[in-house]
Amino acid sequence: MALATHDIVEITQLYAAYNHAVDTGDGDAFAGCFVADGALVPGGDPIAGAEALAGFARSVPGAVPGIRHLASNVLVSGDGDGATGGCYLTVLIAGAQPAILMTGRYRDTLRRDGGGWRFVERLFDADR
Repeated sequence: MALATHDIVEITQLYAAYNHAVDTGDGDAFAGCFVADGALVPGGDPIAGAEALAGFARSVPGAVPGIRHLASNVLVSGDGDGATGGCYLTVLIAGAQPAILMTGRYRDTLRRDGGGWRFVERLFDADR
């Protein structure tokens, strides 16, 4: 059976929660977007597990002040407790003179975990 509308809405909210958490440095909320052994693969070595994911998110706003992640064209499919998804990503530096820092694409594996949808793996490919 295909994903229900409420699953698609929940997954779309997960994409937004991920972006808000990393932009504000909320490591616990960011790690909570993933299953316990989930991983972000940003084009290099994976950042895996709740502790590493939380630490990564906590470091982002200090390293890149004003960072804003914008996910667009979110597309998900799946059934039962598993799904795949993807979106385009535009990373901006906010301010009086905003600037585009990078663009790219996420390819995601998701799973219903603990009553909600979480990322199992997020593969990020930056546009070159």
